[in-house]
Amino acid sequence: MKRLFRDEQQSRGKTATKFCDRFPVTLLLKGSRTIIAERGRLLSYNTTGSPGMATGGMGDVLTGVCAALLGQGLSPYDAARVGAWLCGRAAEIAIFNGNQSERSLLPRDVLHHLGDAFKEL
Repeated sequence: MKRLFRDEQQSRGKTATKFCDRFPVTLLLKGSRTIIAERGRLLSYNTTGSPGMATGGMGDVLTGVCAALLGQGLSPYDAARVGAWLCGRAAEIAIFNGNQSERSLLPRDVLHHLGDAFKEL
C-alpha cells in the first residue's frame, strides 16, 4: 500500500479510506492494527494478533478463512472483519496457551487453533 501511495504522507486509516473511495472493494490492510475498510462503512480495526504473524503464509491462511466465511454468506466487509479477528485470536491462543512464541509462530499454528478462536467467537 505504501508503494501505491508513496508520494503522500498520511495515516493508514486515511490511506485505506482513500483507496476504498477510489475503488469499489473491501480492503483488509494488514499491520499491527489491521484495518478493514469499505466505501460507505466505518473503518474497523482488529485488535487481535501478534508480531509473530509477520511471516510468510499468514496471509494465505487469512485469505482462506475469509473466503470460507464469504462462502457461508457473510458480506465481504464482515468476512474480512471476522477473518482477521479469528486468525489474530488463533495466533494469540497458540502463543499464550500453546507451545509457540512470537518468534516460532507458523501459519500451521494459527490453523491448529482456529477452532478454539471460533469457540470464543
